[in-house]
Amino acid sequence: MVSWVNPRIRRTGAVSMSCGCLLPSPFSRRARSGRRLLAHWPLGLAAGGLFLLLALTACGSLQPSRWVYSPPVVDKVTVDRITYVNSAGDIFTIKGDGTSRQRLTGGTRTDAGPTGSFMAQSLDFSSFHAWPTWSPNGEQLAVSRVRVSQGSSAEISIQVMDAATGVSDTVYDSGFPGLVADGSPHYLYWSPDNQTLSFLASTSGGLGLFVLDIRSGGAPVMLERGAPLYYSWSGEGASLLVHIGEEIKLYRELSDHAASDLLASSTGFRVPAFSPDGQWVAYVDATSEGNALFVAEVTNLGQPRRIAAVRDFSAFMWSPTGAELAVGDQAAPTSGAFERLRIVSASGGGEEELTGQSLLAFYWAPDGRRIAWVGIDREDRNFHWNVSSVSPNTAPDSPELFSFHPTREVLTMLSYFDQYAYSHSPWSPDSAHLVVAGSEIPPFERRNGHTPTGARVYVIDANGQAPPQEIAEGTLAFWSWN
Repeated sequence: MVSWVNPRIRRTGAVSMSCGCLLPSPFSRRARSGRRLLAHWPLGLAAGGLFLLLALTACGSLQPSRWVYSPPVVDKVTVDRITYVNSAGDIFTIKGDGTSRQRLTGGTRTDAGPTGSFMAQSLDFSSFHAWPTWSPNGEQLAVSRVRVSQGSSAEISIQVMDAATGVSDTVYDSGFPGLVADGSPHYLYWSPDNQTLSFLASTSGGLGLFVLDIRSGGAPVMLERGAPLYYSWSGEGASLLVHIGEEIKLYRELSDHAASDLLASSTGFRVPAFSPDGQWVAYVDATSEGNALFVAEVTNLGQPRRIAAVRDFSAFMWSPTGAELAVGDQAAPTSGAFERLRIVSASGGGEEELTGQSLLAFYWAPDGRRIAWVGIDREDRNFHWNVSSVSPNTAPDSPELFSFHPTREVLTMLSYFDQYAYSHSPWSPDSAHLVVAGSEIPPFERRNGHTPTGARVYVIDANGQAPPQEIAEGTLAFWSWN
């Protein structure tokens, strides 16, 4: 099987914060107690947009033109699996067609996995896991683990596990029982070279950004502390671009007391980002005419290039080719949704509106030829997935592919998609399918008073040639990068 290599392996990503609580486990009084405790902990970042949405649902070098298409390098798919979390907080992997399900936590038995037989971890109703995060090569998963001990506060740690066997090591234990996002004990994000795990964790002094060299087995290094805090990796995994408060900083080295370069002081957006090759950075800054999107060479940060005007609040993502950026913006930052989606040439050579519908999130396909976007239907109070082509001479809009109510965790991911998109992929490596967790809304059930079914994991055909396929029970799911 052949697919386009996911640009996450060579490009950047970012982080996302909001607030909320983890879903309870139905099996254990102590686990249920721990979940109630988690639901009341202070959280990391501002969540105004998320609260409103909860109410609603109750890249290569710059190219001269958007129309110059340079496809990513083609490589063979070596993993092509989905990881998901069930409602009890256990981690699984599964193929996109629903076969070859592998349980990585929560059971004691010998199973035949992708690499042979192994002994799974023992059953433990006092702990649960959250936000499994694929390494770029698909060999490991980083996960958050919450353990509830009777008579004491919950213990929150980070584990790195083998994606085939579930064998894991604890790599971080903060000793501080705090969350950083809705249902998220940590934010986890691998470097593109698989060597470093970056993460956000609550500490006694506030939200902290850490980097951990997996090879050395040493202690994590904290680069920043504060909020709001968003960041992204360079393509080679050696540098970080950080947006903390109003400051946009570039860390060229990741070590204790590392110095940073200040690019700008700006609000009105969340995540600055490297181009796929790491040679350019993109961010939003204010001008005398309003906010604008800028790009600058890493070797010449003092000479940024203005490529597009943006409204009061915006989000953007580099295409896998680096020739253009997808840009969503809105005039009312508290609305929780973007008012339009445009494709903007990275050289400032032009732009085109892809859709003027109200939308919450958008994701480039790994091959760079299409964008998946999540629209909001305010009348029917639900969300829907669409896929639009960005290739020349192709009609941009596609029909609605899937109407659904997201789980709380998925809503967090969608509400801050420009951060999670680089660390957690809904796209299959071959750009043919999408995975999402939530409750499906069949057309005949779109009416007031409808009660959604329990959360399921669905695989969506990006071409719309087959109906969505339910493959598992779960609250959160992501595809491997390769």
